[in-house]
Amino acid sequence: MRGFWILVHVLGFTLWLGGGIATMVAGLSAKGFAPAERLAAYKLIGAIQRILVGPGAMAVLLSGLVLSMPYMKQGAVPGWMGLMMIAGILGALGAVTISVPTAAKLARLEVDARGGLPEAFQALRKRQIFAATIAGTFGLIAMFAVTLGRW
Repeated sequence: MRGFWILVHVLGFTLWLGGGIATMVAGLSAKGFAPAERLAAYKLIGAIQRILVGPGAMAVLLSGLVLSMPYMKQGAVPGWMGLMMIAGILGALGAVTISVPTAAKLARLEVDARGGLPEAFQALRKRQIFAATIAGTFGLIAMFAVTLGRW
């Protein structure tokens, strides 16, 4: 059963960080687009966040909890694992509670009456960039902790 939970953990992490990188690339690429096309790109970003990032982060949280239980029962959580757990929890919670909902709000925006970006666009975009950067950074810290800190 442990193998199953490791698989869920790795797949979740791949979806979460891979989706985050896809979001970043799509957002950067869309900067030069006309308003209608830029909002269409943010509809795609909303789908990436909703379909990949959110479920991936939740899978990491769930599988991480299951995988860490034997260590917590023994009271012997190594430092690298503690760092991985704290960073992973913070990153996943940031992704699920801020980044994914903000991407959903961006995905629902429509071109304003003048044919430009709506007023809410810039504020939501800044929130999305900030939240996704923080969540992704914590995810990378967790990855570094388990891969480099373990040895």
